[in-house]
Amino acid sequence: MPTITATRGRPTIPGEIRWFPMAATQTFLKGQFLYLDIAGRLNACATDTAGIAGMAEASYADALAEAGYDSSHATVGIACPITLAKRGQQFTVNTTYTDAGANTTSIDDVGKKAGLYVASNICYADMDHANARFIVDCIAEDNAMGDTRGRVVVEVLDAYAQLDSGTS
Repeated sequence: MPTITATRGRPTIPGEIRWFPMAATQTFLKGQFLYLDIAGRLNACATDTAGIAGMAEASYADALAEAGYDSSHATVGIACPITLAKRGQQFTVNTTYTDAGANTTSIDDVGKKAGLYVASNICYADMDHANARFIVDCIAEDNAMGDTRGRVVVEVLDAYAQLDSGTS
């Protein structure tokens, strides 16, 4: 089986898109998970983030350009679209494993919880299951079981979906 090259995440099914202002000095890319800070501004999620608002539908630079600014302009307050992370919304992301011996995508991953790991502006489902943020729904259709660092379809767990009803 091949080793899959990590790519940006994407909503697996069309979802609800909303626009929110960005926080200062953002450098996120399309397909990256974002959270809302206490001021209601978008920030790039880090590994094991406390909350997830959704996935960026545009990079910070594209959002600036849409607003008529170049990349030298401050990002604070500029609106950016996200697909909301809420019940039923699925996202396709690559997997990662701390244990290199267990880094192949397996049907055993389906139904398990996964953490969020972020590296080089790419968000991964951390299949070591520490600090769970996602539930794995299935193996991605463009992936095969046994692929090294393959792709899975995940949903954000209710406790971490900032904008899902019943969560904070």
